[in-house]
Amino acid sequence: MTTLTKKDQRLTALMRRIGSLHTALLRKTRGRGLWRFRGGDLVLLTHTGRRSGRRFTTPLLHLRDGEDVLVAASNGGVDAEPQWWLNLQTTPYAEVEIRGERWAVVAEAIPDAERAAVWERFRQVGGYFDGYQATVSRTITLVRLRPWGR
Repeated sequence: MTTLTKKDQRLTALMRRIGSLHTALLRKTRGRGLWRFRGGDLVLLTHTGRRSGRRFTTPLLHLRDGEDVLVAASNGGVDAEPQWWLNLQTTPYAEVEIRGERWAVVAEAIPDAERAAVWERFRQVGGYFDGYQATVSRTITLVRLRPWGR
């Protein structure tokens, strides 16, 4: 378990509050809201808590790869894996919502052989991904969310 610095603790708390507000806004506008953020498109990822069993929804920047949705477990540059990724490692079945359309997905880490090409795609959306990687001691995991049960 990584011990967070005070700065990372504050950033994590802020991201939770902003994420909740952003999710509420997107849901209230039924897909007509602010689906762009920091140069990219947002996905709402609903996942199951690994300890609580509760459902959580997290807004994330995403890329499309055919029918798949790609996300980065960057955690805003906080040096700990994001809770959503820890949850998906325990229960990989989740739901995504993009512009009001929802579907079931299964999550998997992108293999090392594909990582460089996918990382480059994230870099093209926002150079801040390199900054996130530079501030953390872990390698930021890239995650593929494949349609499931469609």
